[in-house]
Amino acid sequence: MEGTERIEPNGSSGAYNEAVAADGTVREPYGPLVAALGALGGRKRRAESRLKDLGATFPLPNGGDREKILPADWTPRLVCAADWERLSEGLLQRGRAINAWLSDLYEGGEQTVVPEAVVRSSALYNPSAFPGAETTPPVHVYGPDVVHLGDGDYIVLEDNVRVPSGVAYADCVRQVGREVYAELFELCPGELGDPTEYYAKLRETLLAAAPPRVRESETEPAIVLLTSGKNDSAYFEHARLATRCGFELLTADGLEVGRKEVRTRRTGRRVDVIYRRVDDGGIVREIEGLGRVCRENNVAIVNAPGVGVADDKGVFPYVPEMIRTYLGEEPHLNSARTIALADPEGREEALERLPELVLKPREGYGGLGVLIGPEADREEIEEARRKVRKEPGAFVAQECLDFSTHLTDPPEGRPGAPFGRSYIDLRAFVLPVVGYVMPGGLTRVAKAGTRVVNSSSGGGLKDTWVLKS
Repeated sequence: MEGTERIEPNGSSGAYNEAVAADGTVREPYGPLVAALGALGGRKRRAESRLKDLGATFPLPNGGDREKILPADWTPRLVCAADWERLSEGLLQRGRAINAWLSDLYEGGEQTVVPEAVVRSSALYNPSAFPGAETTPPVHVYGPDVVHLGDGDYIVLEDNVRVPSGVAYADCVRQVGREVYAELFELCPGELGDPTEYYAKLRETLLAAAPPRVRESETEPAIVLLTSGKNDSAYFEHARLATRCGFELLTADGLEVGRKEVRTRRTGRRVDVIYRRVDDGGIVREIEGLGRVCRENNVAIVNAPGVGVADDKGVFPYVPEMIRTYLGEEPHLNSARTIALADPEGREEALERLPELVLKPREGYGGLGVLIGPEADREEIEEARRKVRKEPGAFVAQECLDFSTHLTDPPEGRPGAPFGRSYIDLRAFVLPVVGYVMPGGLTRVAKAGTRVVNSSSGGGLKDTWVLKS
């Protein structure tokens, strides 16, 4: 349903805009919010300063600015209760199926869903790191990336089970928005879901991951959050999670592995659960003896080492079949069509259609190495074709979807300047064990003129308002 406010069309994309109809009519319930934002110019610097006070920085890779504030956009994204319920059900279903497949794959089952050649060729397949049959389920924290095509049609682009991040940034953007743009929240058409619920739910899911002997005792499991340290681009999030959840924050040298247990080096306290925010296999390699203690079920690692194979873009096309095979259900959500380039027929199609597809490295993350065909020049396309011909099994191609856009804040200091429009996606935060999806997740905003939303590639973020009714 559309309102009476109008915004002149701006931007070249003809994609569905969640806030504005094609004729410039502002969709309900965005009308009052858009009008208010036009009168609240000049607050962006104050909001950015507040984010910096909270420490919500994202150091750029390759020696970039270590105090960079993630570009935040203060025009909120609204999602109705019915759409959010359908999306949440679909993501929880997907998380359960991935867990079932990983357990079957690593625990001696005879999984037939994903071709053996795909599994064996994955650099993320790591049976020696997987802790063993007692690790159920392997994935407690799941962060899929989703796009919206309009009218509640959400499509999954990627599954992230290694170290999904972004939840603390979503929390901070909501906090700062309430402080600096309080008038917007007064115009909200209903009660909003609370992203800070996530911290209690994360604690609940990690307590459930503790070894059976601990869960069966009267002692509360001891949880630590393992970080690579202050140089990690997501260290701010690690510290905020540890503080909000009551976890001790440690680096690898803060752990001491004994014959049958793990203790903190500083206090000697026994550790029952390690919430790792480091690479998938590195934790077992770098901390001598940890894999053995974990396999003996004396400490739990979340997410389990070895789960990264489910992040492999070559595995991605088979998730719908995982749902059918392990859950006996039809998928609630569609996945972006993905073409395996190791297959000669698929490779031929992708090479021909590369200017209209997205090319992704199978093991990549954070947007690194991704080529968006419609945004690439001829030289980039030809270089990508050379890479595919040289090593076809290292890549997949996906259909380039014209997913939804959203309004972005008018430039500061220019009264009457128009709102911008940028592509957006959603990084969801799913806790399959406790059946929870964080309300809103993190909406990521691409730089104008591109579909790339990743923070490491210059993307920003905005608050996501999930209406409870």
